[in-house]
Amino acid sequence: MIGLMLLLAQTAATPSAPREFSVHDTRLMIDDYGRCVVRRKHDSAATAISRNLDNADLMKYYPELIDGRCMDGPPLARKTRVRFQGDEFRYALADALVRKDLASAPPPAVATIPPLDHRDPTPPSRVDEKGRAVSDRDYQQALDAYQRDAAFSYASRLGECIVRANSSEARDLLATKPESPAETSSFVAMGDALTSCVDNGEKLSLNKLVLRGIVAVNYYRLVTAARGLPVAGAAH
Repeated sequence: MIGLMLLLAQTAATPSAPREFSVHDTRLMIDDYGRCVVRRKHDSAATAISRNLDNADLMKYYPELIDGRCMDGPPLARKTRVRFQGDEFRYALADALVRKDLASAPPPAVATIPPLDHRDPTPPSRVDEKGRAVSDRDYQQALDAYQRDAAFSYASRLGECIVRANSSEARDLLATKPESPAETSSFVAMGDALTSCVDNGEKLSLNKLVLRGIVAVNYYRLVTAARGLPVAGAAH
């Protein structure tokens, strides 16, 4: 699983533009886009995050969340387009939802909330549905997709564990602005919660976008569960 976790550090949202953007600017662009979408399509975003859809299903069942109008304002007015990878779109929406809906609400009483459902991918098979051998190329593509999905599934469970370990610190983190000194301090404060969720001797490589994102998604889902609302499903 350690090897899978390394995939997370490598999947950073990439602005497709003639020149590269710094991690700082990229995170601010993603944050700005998420807040804009939530401002325009709040209910759809809230339902999609509560249902725990992956990016593909999120875009399939809630296409209205891909809002070109949210690419126009600063800092996205730099003639660039952000290409989301992995669960990054969900991270942006969940982060914005927490700050909009839950900024002044107390953290959830996590001890009373049943475990959340997480998406668990199925390992690829060497044969197709008709029993025919899968080509090495197709199998490798399926294996790569499985490993990527498994990495994000593991990260999702880690995010739930972190929120349950200290929901107050999780809320404090999500109240900060990305790339701010306050965010850095909150990451440091969450060190014990993160450590308690990692097996002894296990080393993780998580960038700030992913770590904050898994906390945001699971914090919002736990609050939704605490309110007795659906927290999983794929139907629109």
